[in-house]
Amino acid sequence: MTKEEFLSVDLTEITNKDRGVGSKAANLGKLIKNKFLVPNGFVVKTTAYDLFLKDNNLIELIQEALKSIDYSNLESVRNSTNIISDSFEKSSFPKELIEEIKLKYQPFSSYGVAVRSSATAEDLPKASFAGQYDTYLNVKDLEQIFHYIKRCYASLWTNRAIIYRHQNKIPHNKVKIAVIIQQMVLSKSAGVLFTINPITSDNTELLIESNFGLGESIVAGKCSPDQFFIKKSKRGSFKILNKRIGMKRLAAYLNSSEDNGGIEYRVLSDELNQQPSLSEDEIIRLAKIGLDIEKIFNKNPQDIEWAIDQDNKINIFQTRPVTTIKEEIKEPEILWSRGYSDDYWNDNVTPLYFGLLGNPITNVVNIELNSIMGYKKMETQLLKLYNAHVYFNLNVIMRKIENEIPTFMRNEDVLNYFPEGSGSYGKKTMKELPFHLIKRIVAELRIMFHDPNGSMSKTAEAYNNWNQEIFIPYCDEFDIKLLKFTNSGELQDLIKLAEDLDRTMITHFRLIRYGIPVHNIGMNLLIQYLLTRFLGKEESSQFYPILVSGLKHKLTETNDQVHLLASLINRSPELKSIFINQESVNIYNALKTESNATVKDFLIKFERFIKDFGDRGFTREAFYPRWRELPMTNLMDVLKSLVMDKWQDLESIKNKNLRKRERIEKIVESKIRVQKFGLLKWKFFLAILKNSRKYIKFRENQRFNLDKWITRNRNVYLEIGKILTQNGIISDENKIFFLYKQEVKNLVLNKYKQQEIQMILSEVPKRYKEFKLYENKVPPKFLLGSLEFNDMLKYGKESKVFHGLAASQGIINAPIRIVQDIDLISTVRAGEILVVARTDPGWTPVFSKIGGLITETGGILSHGAVVSREYGIPAVTNITNACEIFKTGQIVEVNGYNGTVILQKNV
Repeated sequence: MTKEEFLSVDLTEITNKDRGVGSKAANLGKLIKNKFLVPNGFVVKTTAYDLFLKDNNLIELIQEALKSIDYSNLESVRNSTNIISDSFEKSSFPKELIEEIKLKYQPFSSYGVAVRSSATAEDLPKASFAGQYDTYLNVKDLEQIFHYIKRCYASLWTNRAIIYRHQNKIPHNKVKIAVIIQQMVLSKSAGVLFTINPITSDNTELLIESNFGLGESIVAGKCSPDQFFIKKSKRGSFKILNKRIGMKRLAAYLNSSEDNGGIEYRVLSDELNQQPSLSEDEIIRLAKIGLDIEKIFNKNPQDIEWAIDQDNKINIFQTRPVTTIKEEIKEPEILWSRGYSDDYWNDNVTPLYFGLLGNPITNVVNIELNSIMGYKKMETQLLKLYNAHVYFNLNVIMRKIENEIPTFMRNEDVLNYFPEGSGSYGKKTMKELPFHLIKRIVAELRIMFHDPNGSMSKTAEAYNNWNQEIFIPYCDEFDIKLLKFTNSGELQDLIKLAEDLDRTMITHFRLIRYGIPVHNIGMNLLIQYLLTRFLGKEESSQFYPILVSGLKHKLTETNDQVHLLASLINRSPELKSIFINQESVNIYNALKTESNATVKDFLIKFERFIKDFGDRGFTREAFYPRWRELPMTNLMDVLKSLVMDKWQDLESIKNKNLRKRERIEKIVESKIRVQKFGLLKWKFFLAILKNSRKYIKFRENQRFNLDKWITRNRNVYLEIGKILTQNGIISDENKIFFLYKQEVKNLVLNKYKQQEIQMILSEVPKRYKEFKLYENKVPPKFLLGSLEFNDMLKYGKESKVFHGLAASQGIINAPIRIVQDIDLISTVRAGEILVVARTDPGWTPVFSKIGGLITETGGILSHGAVVSREYGIPAVTNITNACEIFKTGQIVEVNGYNGTVILQKNV
C-alpha cells in the first residue's frame, strides 16, 4: 500500500474497514452505499493528521501544553489552547500530503467546496461533540483549502473541546481528526431533520427545522427556523401535525461574488419571511428519507443535515445519533402566545409598565384566583416581556380553557390564541380537550364562599360601587398629594404614593378577574353558541354582532363628547380656521391666546372635557402622554381629523342601531319561541344576552378607570424620573420607564452598589432601542425558547382574497389608508378603510368618518370591533401583516359578514 493511498480516500470508496475517516465521513460512506444522495468529495484521513503532527514535532508540544492545564482555571486552559493553535498555524504540510490533496481536489477545482471536520470520537453513545469541530463553506482555491484543513486540525484543541473531553473522561490521545472536502450544493432550502421529537423524546414524531438557502443559518443560530412536526405511522404514512413558520429574517447563501468564496447572509423579504421554506410534499419526502436513514443505523434516532437543490433533489450532508435523549423526559419549554394579548394588552410595553400592570395580573388575576377556584399545580409565571410586547403562557391559558370553557363554546376567537395544527398546544388539540365540568362547578361554589363578589350577579355592581365610593375620591386625593410631594422633592414619599395607588387598585383587579375572562368572554361565547344551536351558524354570525351593539359605556360616552367638541368647531369659522390652519402642536396655545367670545366659550367646554376624559390616551402604555398633557397633540389630531371631513351623525347612527337591534331581537325571539320548549329557551337566551351586554359594558368601563390609574402612575414616576435626572442617575426623566419597577424602588431606597447601578443603567439604552423598534411593528405571535414563529401565512404576494375574523357587519368597497402611527390619524379621509396593526379607545373617535376597518390583531371583542359595531361600519380583524400587505390608495372590499378582504384595484 503506497503512502498516497493511505492519506486520503474518496467518499464513494469508504468501507466499514476504514477506521481513519472519522464518524461523520464513515456515516456518509454508509449513506452512499445505501443509495442516498450525498455530494461528491474525498476525505483527508486521520493518518494525514498524524503525519502533520509528526513532521512538525507537535505531539510533544501538545502533551506539554496539556500537562500544564489547571482545569479549574479557564485562563490556564486558554493559554494552553493558544500555544497549540499558534503552533498549528505556523506548521507546514508534508510534501506527500500536499501532492495527494492537489490530485484529489482537481475534479472540484471549478466548484466551491465545504471543508468539514470528522473526528474519530464524534457522537459517542452518551456524549455529543456536535459543533465542537470546524466547518468552512464555499472554499474556492487550494491555498484556502490547506488553510482551513489546519483550522479543522486546530479545532480539536479548542477550550471547549479540551474541557469537554476532560469532563467526560475521554483521553485526549484517543481522539483524532479527518477532514472532508465536499462539493457545495446550491440549495433552495436546507436544515436539520430529527427522526425523534428532541423536545419531548417522543419517538413517534419527527421534527424538521428549515430555512431558505443554506442550512448554516440554522446551525449557526442566526435565525428562528420553520419547524414541522410529523407523526410517524406503522404503515409507513406520515401526518403533518404542526407547521411553525419561524421569524427567519436572515438566510445564508453562497457569496454572490464569483471570485470570493464563503457565504453571505441576506435579509429575507417580508413575504419570504412569512412563507414556509418547505412544501408539504417536501416535508413528507424528507420524513420518509429520515426514517430510511434511521433503519440503516439500527433504528437509532438520527440528527440529519440536508438540503434541497435547484433540481428539487434532497442531498444529505451528515447523519449522527441524537444524543440528547434522556431517561427522564425533561419539562417542556413554555410556549408563549401574543394571541391573548392581542385582545387585552396589544400595545408596545416598557419594562416599568410591564411590572405595574403585569404584577397584579399575575398575582391577583392568576395566582390568587387559581387558589380561590381550587385549581392545583397551575403555573405561576403568566407573562413574558419580549420585543417590547406581552406574551401569555399558553399552558395557563390551556388549563383555564379545559376548566372553564366547554368544548362546544371554543370558537375561532378563543382558538386564535393557539398555533395551527395538532400537537400539545395546536388548535385541534384545544378544540378537543375534555371539559372538566365537576371542577367548574366546584370552582363556582368556592367563589361563592371565598369571594362572593365574583358571581355574575354581583361583579358589575360591586365594581360600580367601588368606583363611586373609593376610586374616584381617591384619584382627587392622589393628585393633591402628588402636588405636595412634588414640591418637597422627597423620592421616598413618591415611591410610597405609587405603592398606595397600587394597593387601592387591587380591588379593580379582584373584580375584573371575573368580569373580563369569566363573565365577558364566557357569556359572549355562550350567546354565540346558543344562536348557532337554535338558529344555525349562518344566522348566528349575522345576528350576534347586532345583538351586542348599541350599548352605552365610557367608550361611547368619550366618543360622543369628542364629536360634540368637533360639532362646536365646525359651527364656528374662527374655531375651524384655527384647527385647519394650525399644526396640532400649536392649536391649544392658539385657542388660549384668542380673544373671540366663541373661542373662549369653546375653551371652557374643552377644559371641562379634559377634566372628565383627559386621562385617556391612544395606548395603555404609561410612557406616552395622556390627552390632558400639553400640548395635547394626539387629541388635537383627532379633532383636526373630524373637522377636516364630514362624519356620520352620531344620533342617527345610535337610533338606527337601536332600531336594528330591536328588530333582530324580535326575529330571534320569534324563531326560538316556535321551537320545542321555545319559551324556556327564549327566557334562558335572554338572560344570557343581558349578561353578555352587561359585561361588554363592564369591560369598557373598567378600561376607563385603568386609564385613570395609568395617568397617575405616569405622573408619579415622571416626578421620580425628574429627581433621578437632577441627581445625575438617569439621562432624562422619560428613561424611568425603561427601568423595571423593582429597579426603580431599589434605586430610590439606595439598595444598589455603584457597580450594580452602572450595570442596570447600561441596559436602559438597549431596552429603549427595542421598544422603539417594535413601536409600530407586530412581533412574532409565538415563542418557544429562542424560536420565534407565526401561523403559516395563508396568502402571498399575488393573493387577492384575505381571510380574517368577521367583527362588524356590512360590506364596503373603498380606498385603503394605512396608519401605523397615531400622529398620522389626521390624514384619514372620510369613507376610507382604516388599516392598523391594533386599536385603542383613544383612536376610536375617528371611526365615525371611516368606511371600514381592518386590523392585524384582535378578535370580535377587541375595542376596534366593539366601536365598529356601534358606528355600523364593516370590520375584519386578525389579517396578519395587513399594514405590509396593503398599500394606501388600493381599493378593497371589506366583508364584515364572512371576514374576507378582497383586493379590487391596485394603486
